[in-house]
Amino acid sequence: MKRKKLFFYSDESVTYVEAKGYRLKMTVLIALITMFVLLGVGFVNNAYGDFLGIGIKTTGELSTENSLLKQQLKELNARMTEYSTSLSSLARSDNQLRTIVNLPKIDVETRRLGTGGAAVETYDGLLSTDASALIGSSQILLNKLDKEVTFQRSSYEQIFLQYENNKVIFSSLPAVKPMVGTYSYHGFGMRMDPFVGALKRHEGVDIHNDVGTPVYATGDGIVEFTGPTGSGYGIALEINHGYGYKSWYAHLSKCVAKSGQKVKRGSLIAYSGNTGRSTGPHLHYEVIRNGEKQNPVEYFVDDVDFEKIRAQLVDNKKN
Repeated sequence: MKRKKLFFYSDESVTYVEAKGYRLKMTVLIALITMFVLLGVGFVNNAYGDFLGIGIKTTGELSTENSLLKQQLKELNARMTEYSTSLSSLARSDNQLRTIVNLPKIDVETRRLGTGGAAVETYDGLLSTDASALIGSSQILLNKLDKEVTFQRSSYEQIFLQYENNKVIFSSLPAVKPMVGTYSYHGFGMRMDPFVGALKRHEGVDIHNDVGTPVYATGDGIVEFTGPTGSGYGIALEINHGYGYKSWYAHLSKCVAKSGQKVKRGSLIAYSGNTGRSTGPHLHYEVIRNGEKQNPVEYFVDDVDFEKIRAQLVDNKKN
């Protein structure tokens, strides 16, 4: 295909002359016009707040924005430092709570190992030295806060679980007086046996009252034995409270609770009597821990009233 040629009439030569190089000149002219148009649009757009949204900013604007970002980073670092200080205060309270629920304290070295720093990205060559340092310090503080919060949350979860476990343990401890009456507080240990007239170990406490006086469970547990013992204890009842604790009620006239029954502290379990080898109506009460007989008096909480506990149990059932 032949290229088209452009001719123009020359008055000087009174003839048509071929126009050479016009394509290059037109291309250059169009490029220059386009460049000037773009520059003009950009100037107007920048002067009127980037209404076209093409993101053109002056050096001054970029400098101002950079300064503001640095200032915000400094303020953020200051706030994170305050939060870290607050977490240190929480760590002291945390150890107090751990002591209350019978958990070991966490020493400073252990906390430091559990909240140690992590690798930090560097921006050398991409940002200015001061901007890179600010971002680096922010990363360090943020990593530290993240680990401190995680560590503290874990400790609080341990405290809560221990607290819930303690509530079960405390409700199971044989801690209240099982019956109203006159207590022979000094009856535990070696004493004169009225039947043989010689010193013999007495492994419980005697509570004297009329036959038929209500006997209550001294802690939550499961009844393991009820009925005649075939020994000097007469009719007796035993509760397994768990955690190594058991309680023993002897010389009863009647058992109310059945073997295998779950009972709560303050539940009616029997009535006192005068069965077995007994010199008069009374309840013989023992506390056993890990197979060893304990002095029950040491477990009595004097300000705990089993009548109030029974009323609370009734209210709980209604609710």
